[in-house]
Amino acid sequence: MPIYNVYVKCDQCGQPHPVNVKIELPDESLDKTPLAEYFADKPLPSAITFMQSNKYRCPHTKQLFPAADINDAVFFAA
Repeated sequence: MPIYNVYVKCDQCGQPHPVNVKIELPDESLDKTPLAEYFADKPLPSAITFMQSNKYRCPHTKQLFPAADINDAVFFAA
């Protein structure tokens, strides 16, 4: 099964940044697919709910940005 890294769009600089979440999914065609689209009718895995409760540092501005909204999150093939 392919592994995907989760990136979240930063509200500081507008760029997607990795949030150190990797998910193994059976579908091989999810590269650049929004998480909200994939999980629309599925329960969220614990790694995603944990991600939503944290903030991450923008590498450009050094400010923290939230990852609470899965509409801002995208899969990238690892």
